[in-house]
Amino acid sequence: MSTAKAQGHSGVVPFPLNSPSRLQKAKLHIDGVSKRYGSAQDGVQALQRIDIAVELKDFICIVGPSGCGKSTLLNIVAGFEKASEGQVVLDGRPIDKPGFERGVVFQQGALFEWMTVRENVAFGPRACGKGAKEAVARANDYLDLVGLSGFADRFPYELSGGMQQRVGIARALANDPEVLLMDEPLAALDQ
Repeated sequence: MSTAKAQGHSGVVPFPLNSPSRLQKAKLHIDGVSKRYGSAQDGVQALQRIDIAVELKDFICIVGPSGCGKSTLLNIVAGFEKASEGQVVLDGRPIDKPGFERGVVFQQGALFEWMTVRENVAFGPRACGKGAKEAVARANDYLDLVGLSGFADRFPYELSGGMQQRVGIARALANDPEVLLMDEPLAALDQ
């Protein structure tokens, strides 16, 4: 069994996420990742030697108490933060910055307030080089998927928190990412 330690907590992973056979087939490999904020004397050890191998089509949930390092780990995999030790490798390439192959759904919507809902969802495809027509078509498809096509021309401040979160989900999916990282994405949503 694999054991993960974060900020003094330890938990047993229900199946070995870093076995040799999984490492050979890994799409994403979190290899000995540790993260420390501040100095050794008065800092916080957010993550300690996390090892996870994620195969194609795996669905993995990281569960733990508030403050144990779940968001920190996702931010490192997303390329928003650097690990203090270890590395994250996607398709054999170390992750050292954000990339479009990794979609992120944040705890809060994290939307561009000056853009309409449709423009927010079309932003990723446009940034990836898709033409305006294709980006808008993708945005419309994903807004329909999350039940917000009637709000496409509204601005984020005109939506409820749950609706903003659905826009964030549509935006992450519109890029067709290879890896989807979700940080408590359903907390603001109704059943």
